[in-house]
Amino acid sequence: MTARSSVIVVAALLLAAQLGGCAGWSEADSETRPQSQGEVTIEVENHNFYDARIYLLVLNNRTRLGTVGGNSTQTFSFPLQPADIRIVVDFIGAEGFVTEPMPVSAGEQLELQILPDAHRLRPKR
Repeated sequence: MTARSSVIVVAALLLAAQLGGCAGWSEADSETRPQSQGEVTIEVENHNFYDARIYLLVLNNRTRLGTVGGNSTQTFSFPLQPADIRIVVDFIGAEGFVTEPMPVSAGEQLELQILPDAHRLRPKR
């Protein structure tokens, strides 16, 4: 496990604790998706009933990645960012949330799991 991977795993545990278990980060299986130089991939598993719009937040600039339907999974890619990233989960019809800041490196594959009660735990900031 590289130093970067260790940071991701620790960040996953901290994020899950802060959000009451509504979301978590981890490295996705490297064999499921090809890596691309200069890109970061995130797989969003939405275990919530509500559809969710997913945004990338970097230095207060918000970029829409797409929508993940309720109880479904979607994969998004975005260019490597010069600063820590946050992910905004904006539920359609309910309160959303924002993840804690997280550094990423080119070629990283991340996973965000949205738990069924995520819309009840914490409003987005």
